[in-house]
Amino acid sequence: MHTRPWLWPNLLSLDAPIVALLWQVLFVRCFHGSLGTLPAALLAVAVWLIYVADRTLDAWRGVTEQPRHEFYGRYWRAVLPIWIVALAGGAWLAWSQLPGRLFFEGAVVALCAGLYLAAVHLAPRLLRRAGSKESAVAVLFGLGASLAAWPGVQTTGDVLAILLFSCLCWMNCTAIDDWEQRHELRPSIIAAAGLVAVIAVCQLREHRPILGAAETAGALGLVLLDRLQRRYSPEALRVLADVVLLTPILFLPVVL
Repeated sequence: MHTRPWLWPNLLSLDAPIVALLWQVLFVRCFHGSLGTLPAALLAVAVWLIYVADRTLDAWRGVTEQPRHEFYGRYWRAVLPIWIVALAGGAWLAWSQLPGRLFFEGAVVALCAGLYLAAVHLAPRLLRRAGSKESAVAVLFGLGASLAAWPGVQTTGDVLAILLFSCLCWMNCTAIDDWEQRHELRPSIIAAAGLVAVIAVCQLREHRPILGAAETAGALGLVLLDRLQRRYSPEALRVLADVVLLTPILFLPVVL
């Protein structure tokens, strides 16, 4: 399987954990919380487990249009033992080391992710027609990435910041789906990007300006990438769509 080096993080399902981890740190810092090494590591492991499972199940169903599916179709036997060890180790550490509240909330999100995987692979056509797959991924990703920061949620603005991040995740998932079919972004994504920017500027500028700025940068970055999409292959656009969500890198130095 011949691929370019920049595609390997996507093939190995490492891009989504990195995005989740950066946003987790940003949320915790902006909500004036503290983040230990273990919750951060468990979030990265959980996201990796979910993405690998999703792509492997896609490959088993014969979905091989994209390089990530082809990769797991070829190498799932090598990946499966690593996945099982990561699942067992992560579950044991979460059970034995996490505070009770964080463990319970994380278990609820994990259960919802399991139900999502079951639903999307048992009734893929129904979920695709309903347009709910991207929305479900966005909600789960947003909740998971912000989970450790929930104790610091105090105002409606804090809740709004989490909702805007979920909206950004939905835009990312939908944009990838459009680009992989060589389509331009659907109008709803353009409208959502503008809405995220307006709400962030109007509602988050006083209490959560860093989060608002990071979310606005991510939304507008997706729109800019769409304007340049004809310059890139679908594989490159898939990688760049996640690169756009690395905007916390630009703002973490301000709050660290």
